[in-house]
Formats: sequence, C-alpha cells, structure tokens
Amino acid sequence: MTKHIIKVAEMFAGVGGFHLGLKRASSDYKVVWANQYEPERKKQFAYEIYRNRFPDTYISNVDISKVEKSKIPDINLVVGGFPCQDYSVMSTAAKGLYGKKGVLWWDIKDVIEEKWPQFLFLENVDRLLKSPGVAKEQPGRDFGMILKTLSELGYSVQWKMINAADYGFPQRRRRTFIFAAREDTHFSEHLRTAIMLNKNQLIRYIATMAPLSSSLPVKELGEIQTIDLSKYGTLAEFSKRFKVKYGFRQTGIMSAGKVFMADYAAKSTESVKLRSIVKSNLSDQSQFLSDEQKARFSILKAGFRAVKTSRTGFEYKYGMGGIDYPDSLDKPARTMVTSEHTISRTTHVIIDPGNGRERLLTPEEAEQINTFPEGWTKLAGVTDSERFFTMGNALVVNLVRDIAIEIDKIAEGEDDFTRYRGNRRVQNIEH
Repeated sequence: MTKHIIKVAEMFAGVGGFHLGLKRASSDYKVVWANQYEPERKKQFAYEIYRNRFPDTYISNVDISKVEKSKIPDINLVVGGFPCQDYSVMSTAAKGLYGKKGVLWWDIKDVIEEKWPQFLFLENVDRLLKSPGVAKEQPGRDFGMILKTLSELGYSVQWKMINAADYGFPQRRRRTFIFAAREDTHFSEHLRTAIMLNKNQLIRYIATMAPLSSSLPVKELGEIQTIDLSKYGTLAEFSKRFKVKYGFRQTGIMSAGKVFMADYAAKSTESVKLRSIVKSNLSDQSQFLSDEQKARFSILKAGFRAVKTSRTGFEYKYGMGGIDYPDSLDKPARTMVTSEHTISRTTHVIIDPGNGRERLLTPEEAEQINTFPEGWTKLAGVTDSERFFTMGNALVVNLVRDIAIEIDKIAEGEDDFTRYRGNRRVQNIEH
C-alpha cells in the first residue's frame, strides 16, 4: 500500500505550534506552505522564529488578504489558529466576524474555496461559540456563520471546546477546535449516516467519534439540541435572521447544514502541575518581585465590583472575580495571554520552590506550559516580552499532536488521497 502524504497549508502560523504538533503526530504530514504576518508591527518576530525553526518550509510574511490564493500549492489539509481578538473575553469591544481580526475568517474561506482540501483543522477561543456575546441579540451568530459557510462549500464539521488541562496538559486553556471534511470523503459519508441514528446512538457517536473525542474522551453528554442552517438563504440573510438561545453548545457535528450539539463533561486525566515545570532557586534576579510590585499585584488580583452607567443612563453591575495570588504550583497554569510578564491581573506570579520568594515565570517555563521545547522562541533580537507574546498567542502543542494522530488515521482510510481537487459544489460565496 502506498504511504499517504498529507500536504498542509498553515495559516496564521505564529511560531509553528500546529506544525510542531503535526510533526510529533506523524511523518505523514508535510507542511508545504505557511503564512505569518503580524499587522501594525514593524518587527515580525514570530515569523523570524518560525523561519528559524522550520528552515525547509516556505513561509510567507505578507498580509494574508494580499496573498494570491491560487499560488498556494495543492494541499490536503488547512490548519490554523485564526486571530481571536474579536471573539476573546479579554476584549470588551469584540465585534466578531465584523471586527478587524474576525474578518480574517474570510481569508480562510478564500483559501478553502480556491484549493478545496479534503480536511480542515482550525482553532479559536472558547468564546467563539457565543460570539458576538450572550448580551447581544444573536449569541453564536459568528460560529453559525462559519458553519454555514463550510456547509455551502461542501464540508461536514465536528467541533469541540477543549480545556487542555482536562486531558493531562499543564494549562487550563479552553479553546474551540474545528475539524471539517470535504463532502466526498469517508468522514463526511459517516456523518451523513450518523445524523439518521436514533437519539441514544447519536449521543454515543458524538461522544466517541474521531478525531476530537476518540483520544479526548467524553464522560457524559448533555441534551442534544438541533439547528437547521439550510433554512436560511444567503449568508447575508443568515447574519440578519439567525438566533439560537445562549449560542452553540460545547461540542457537536454538522452535515448538510443540520447541526446536532450538546454540552459535555470530560473524562478527565490527571493534569501536569506547575510544580513539575518551574525551576528552583532561579538565578535571574530580575524575575523576582519588589515590594512595590507585590503590592500592585495584590490589588490587581483581588477582583472588584462596581456599578457603571451606560450612555443611555442605564446602571449595571460590573466586576471581575479574584485570581489566586500567588498561583498554586499544585494546579495547571491558568490560560496564558499575550500580556504575560507585565504588571497585570492575568500574569502568573509563583513562589520559587527553592527559596520561597515571589517571582514571574521565565520564557522557558512559558514555553513548557504550552508544551513547546524549552528555548523554542529564543532567538537573537527577540526580547523576552516578545517571547511571552508569542506564547500568549500559541496553542498547547501536544493537544494538537493527539488530535492530529486521529486525523492521520482518518486520512489513511481515504481511497484516493492523491486526488487534490474534485468538482466544487459551491463557488464564489459572497459575504
């Protein structure tokens, strides 16, 4: 039997978390094209790190909207953690698919439409499932728009919001993972069959199916909710009319526009604790906190409650809960964000296990929290703050690895994996 090679395009590549995860999963993956560009930054440090770590991979460093999609090589798989600022809970002005970052989804659509790969493997923040927010009139509209776009392009979809710490990884990082398969694949055929199952069989199917649940098991699946996206006409009509109470559930499948989804409880495994990562008796004294810094962290991490008044005169309660200070070494790390290492409420503060002094994480510890090799982002000309920024944007590499192992098995089951393109069912979708 001929060995199959999965040719990959990596979009929004960062410092190569997807690439590294695929490489750890199987030698069947070959990244043939990548793109990394940080808008409004003169210094492209993530791109430089990627290029240094993967010198044999072609990587583009131009705005993805200016990339001529037809020039991308033929591919079997598109991967990418598309920018999340317009969905993230960290942004109080998130605008979803219509924000400056959210609009980049349409560049993914353009690549899919032009190259029509067999599979997609994408990642975004957990809040994507509710975007543009439960306080808005259309929670879940943005994720619904993504699903409808994929359906019209001829793809079936499985998604799952995964907390990496539930499955033995050293960070409580919640992210939405999306796996999609072209309509002529066996995976799509299986989903078309699955939606005809009775309720109990469908629950079992969603809870155990590859690639997002077979190696990341579900202990319990909640009540299944259904949505028919095919009842909406154009994407513009969908955008105006779509409503689903509370947005999308934590996991689900879609075939031919029919959505089946539910919340779930993970069949958890023991997580890696911070204690196993952090170094003792750190020699770099600049990482230790002064009394003034301790006082500032103490205030920032205590949480607060306030009453605000809207522009229309409506009063509402506003606040944030407290954060452990210092962070427990007997838990996985909290979600790392791009402002790690600054004086902010989200920055980790730990007790050095060797000398009992309060300090910040090192860039190497941040890398290991995301399961990158120690020193992955260390490069001449790249500052520590830039290294932390890349880790705040990164994903948990070994979580990608575990999912990619299952995707590789799915690809192996295809009859003709060397055929790149078929007859596209839908072309030039307008948005």
